[in-house]
Amino acid sequence: MQRKEFKTLDEQVNILKDRNLTIIDEEKAKEYLLSNNYYNIINGYSIYFKKENSDQYLDGTTFDEITSLYFFESELKRTVFNSLLLAEKHLKSIFSYRFSETYENVPYAYLDINCYAPEKTLSVVPTISLLSKTLQNNQKYKENPVHHYVHKYNDVPIWVLINFIDFGTLKNLINNVTTSVQNKIAKDLSGFLNENVPTLEERFNTETMLSLIKNVHETRNVCAHNNRLLDFSCRSDSIYFKKLHEPNQIGKETERRKLYSTLVSLQCFLSKTEYAVLHNTIIKRIKYLNNNLKTIDSKKILVSLGFPEDFELETIKQN
Repeated sequence: MQRKEFKTLDEQVNILKDRNLTIIDEEKAKEYLLSNNYYNIINGYSIYFKKENSDQYLDGTTFDEITSLYFFESELKRTVFNSLLLAEKHLKSIFSYRFSETYENVPYAYLDINCYAPEKTLSVVPTISLLSKTLQNNQKYKENPVHHYVHKYNDVPIWVLINFIDFGTLKNLINNVTTSVQNKIAKDLSGFLNENVPTLEERFNTETMLSLIKNVHETRNVCAHNNRLLDFSCRSDSIYFKKLHEPNQIGKETERRKLYSTLVSLQCFLSKTEYAVLHNTIIKRIKYLNNNLKTIDSKKILVSLGFPEDFELETIKQN
């Protein structure tokens, strides 16, 4: 099997120059490639500047444009991830409250198979097992809240344990609780939605909520693992929610798997102020991109993120 040969920084720069890339400051470019990884930068982001079906770059493409795109996506990812963490926090708080309210007198209710939807028994078993392991791992340490509740109350409420589980486990919990609990969670989230979209008349139902949470979770994983958002698609379209999607140029037949759709759906999980911060920061990031791309139109990048082809900065609604 042929191995991929190691290339020195000088060789990397020469390869890029042979492919019609303009490098104004070669020493600076080598320092950048050394600290940011040639594979990540060039294979991941320079493809948007290449001629069709060719390794050659479009005439006039500069190394600085590629690094500007990389910086834009990195900062976008950081911005989105911060908002996704807020959405996760709200979901954890709402879920733990509604679950505790429903099973107030059941110790370790989240370990009880009877506290979930009967038809979800098989699918919830792995989640219960994971929660049990989380308890066991954390009760060993005296300074840990789990240890405190186990030894003082012989019960660790879900509102304590919720801080020790990841978004994937939270998603599974919400998917597997009874319809009654799910409906309460959806109703609570409607408070965010009504705040962000005051004219909303369509009811935010459980099916739509679960669909949006699924894609929020997948997008969160991309950001958390520092994978590329450009051209990323969730596994399936989120359910079409007219009053939410239509004002943002997302039609019923439009794909709802990319970042733009997730950004729009965050109006269901963030307060008006939190969503405004996300909105305004993204606008700033897009303006940066507009100012730093010369060879290609920044809309090419935005389309790869799922933004409408005729997108203008004013398109993202801020109510």
